[in-house]
Amino acid sequence: MQKKCLRGFDLEQIDIAPTIANVLKIPFQSDGRPVKGIVAYGEGCNQILLVVIDAFGYSQYLKSKRFFQNIWKMGCGGRLYRCKANADKTTPAIASILCGRKPEVHKIYNTGDVYKSYIKSILEIASEQGIRSAVVMEEEGALTFGGRIDIVKPVKDREDIIEFDGIVKEATIESIKEDAHLIVTHLRALDKLGYTLEAIKSVDKNVLEIAKAYETNGLIMLCGDHPPHESKECLVPLIASRVA
Repeated sequence: MQKKCLRGFDLEQIDIAPTIANVLKIPFQSDGRPVKGIVAYGEGCNQILLVVIDAFGYSQYLKSKRFFQNIWKMGCGGRLYRCKANADKTTPAIASILCGRKPEVHKIYNTGDVYKSYIKSILEIASEQGIRSAVVMEEEGALTFGGRIDIVKPVKDREDIIEFDGIVKEATIESIKEDAHLIVTHLRALDKLGYTLEAIKSVDKNVLEIAKAYETNGLIMLCGDHPPHESKECLVPLIASRVA
């Protein structure tokens, strides 16, 4: 069950996909609304990287900001928003992020539901519009995009989540080098290890190395899929940062 939002928020996860569509200037239908501040900030960007960070809660991020050194700099130099999570589990939350609809509409609660859904994600629409698109995530989720977008990089699940995220990072950098102009990638260390120093520094370093791989004008967006499961809040950070 989705947690009630007792605090104010700036936008919802369903607003992310239409925002990406507006920046890339492609038609896209959803229940969300483009975030005007990000659209204006991203004007002229012709490639977008969306990094979904598992269990990236807003209050936890603020409490640990001195350890998220690189991500904090991206937020200070770019845009930081309080984003309402539209689900409290990974699969329906990522589905809402990518299709711009709430779970009760897209009805994707587990990986198998993707194959039964008629709703297309922003990755699929972008690919149909000639924008080379890529996804990098755990194998089962990534394979649902097979035959639907240009580049699919599945990463086998493993016990060592730091190693897993490192492989995701390298595959994301590969996608950038393969000229993908819309990339969605998923880092999981915070969800598996909690807000330990090891997990925080791993996520922060991976994001920095991915950002450094951009050689041309692009927009990086970082967003949590849901807050930590033990948290009572419903907010995740959404950060937008331009790469010159």
